[in-house]
Amino acid sequence: MAIARRWRLRPCPDGAASLITDAARVSPLLGHLLAVRGVTTPEAATAFLGAKLSTDLRSPMLFRQMPAAAERVTAALARGERIGIHGDYDVDGVSGAALLARFLRSLGNEPVVYIPQRLRDGYGLKEAGVRQLAAAGVTLMVTVDCGGVSHHEIALAKTLGIDTIVCDHHQVSGTPLPAVAVLNPIEADAGFPFKGLCGAGVAFYLALGVRMHLRARGVTPLPDVRRHLDLVALGTLADIVPLVEENRVLVKYGLREIMDTDRPGIVALKAVSAVEAVSTTAVSFRLAPRLNAGGRLADAMRSFELLTTDDVARATELAAELDGENRSRQEIEREILADAIRQIDADPAQTTGRSITLASTEWHPGVIGIVASRLVERYYRPTVLIAIDPTTGVGRGSGRSIDGLDLHGALRTCADLLDAFGGHYMAIGLTICGDRIGELRNRFESAVRAATTAADFSPVRQVDAEIDFARIGPALIDELAVLEPHGPGNPAPVFLARNVEVVQRRLVGENGSHLRLTLRQNGRTLPAIGFGMGGCATAQNDRLDILFSPQRNEWNGATTTQLRLRALRAPAPQ
Repeated sequence: MAIARRWRLRPCPDGAASLITDAARVSPLLGHLLAVRGVTTPEAATAFLGAKLSTDLRSPMLFRQMPAAAERVTAALARGERIGIHGDYDVDGVSGAALLARFLRSLGNEPVVYIPQRLRDGYGLKEAGVRQLAAAGVTLMVTVDCGGVSHHEIALAKTLGIDTIVCDHHQVSGTPLPAVAVLNPIEADAGFPFKGLCGAGVAFYLALGVRMHLRARGVTPLPDVRRHLDLVALGTLADIVPLVEENRVLVKYGLREIMDTDRPGIVALKAVSAVEAVSTTAVSFRLAPRLNAGGRLADAMRSFELLTTDDVARATELAAELDGENRSRQEIEREILADAIRQIDADPAQTTGRSITLASTEWHPGVIGIVASRLVERYYRPTVLIAIDPTTGVGRGSGRSIDGLDLHGALRTCADLLDAFGGHYMAIGLTICGDRIGELRNRFESAVRAATTAADFSPVRQVDAEIDFARIGPALIDELAVLEPHGPGNPAPVFLARNVEVVQRRLVGENGSHLRLTLRQNGRTLPAIGFGMGGCATAQNDRLDILFSPQRNEWNGATTTQLRLRALRAPAPQ
């Protein structure tokens, strides 16, 4: 059974909201929303509300090894060396690889690109990729979204005459890599103060560093790296990293690039995704899943080609293929989710424990990470799903965590059972022999128990403020827009409205999965949509307390105000 969540108003530091309201000249509501997000000084509020590329991005040279990286790329450009890019098969790795490829092309160098296949190669920098780049004559390899623990592969590259620059953001081993430079913000001595960059973000900073190095040498003209912010936004939003500090600025301007782009690939991707108004939601739930579909089910090189081609016809063809694969991925996901829920419901130990570990020979390894996220939402337990190859008996797993649990740290205590694993605080991937999965389940449960308390499994829905329907309209939505872009670390405001009447109820979407309501409070009526909430027990004339975010709904040329439902419950006593 799904876990119910408690509702809790975010605490507001004493006096902070009024201080910001007065100093930043914003409404009391906006001052409150900033304060509960940790923006508690006038200076911080001014920086948050007026974030600019020119003033709010730290220098790439803060990366301790950026000078070495920029010098090596500059030398390769000057000598006409073949530069190789080793990306990864998810959106972050693909978009970061596309960014560097476009940047290097604009400087007259045509790089060789290698994107591993999920099913054939698995995650990370691989020996096969290194050897393929070497065979192509590469003498400088840049990794994107991988390589942080790849001692063997980087050493192999060196013996093959390839220098390596690592651009990664995943967990590190603590042992220096045999690379020319390592750009990874979570390295203890990385030097860069912000630790939340994704792989594409690190690749962008490398491009910035190279451009600064070339400019210092008097090279002109130089490419405008702002044109690559669309790719940074794709990787940042798809990888669900915190939308604070640098990431918030990069995504803010990246969304504008996506909106105004003339790149054939992104134009075609927006068309097949039916995206007109570009937002974090549109990127995360429409554009990114289609880019991910290629890597999940087949070959991510098609997603890379889509992001780098200048051929309109080819872009249209690729976007249509990825759209079709995304529909296939959705169907596979539904089947795996239903099977996983059946397994959990049939085994009480899965819901009385503090973790969930499931395996099957029927599951597709490219989709289990998404399903693990769905199960965390439903049961609020750190979850590892493993797809076992029935021929070899080898399992490939993906895990997702809950707030407060370092999933990578918990799996590290089970490393002796695993053939390989990697990832970060909230998400991991692993490879394991099928006959060890039972022991992994027990050991992982013990590791989670050692790192948590019972209170960690009582999830909370954070509520920003209570407002009534009379306050909701276009003016409020315009006011809230200055808080965007939204994501982890800067969530969309969630409001509470009490004792709301259900005027009309209907189910929409495939199999009635979504709930559409018409709601009334104190004479004001508003439409509402609850995605994935079709199973909520509501009826006409019911009275409810609701959590929601107000938003514009654009449909058939008309723009209206609607509520995006987050949760429902019977009215609480007042």
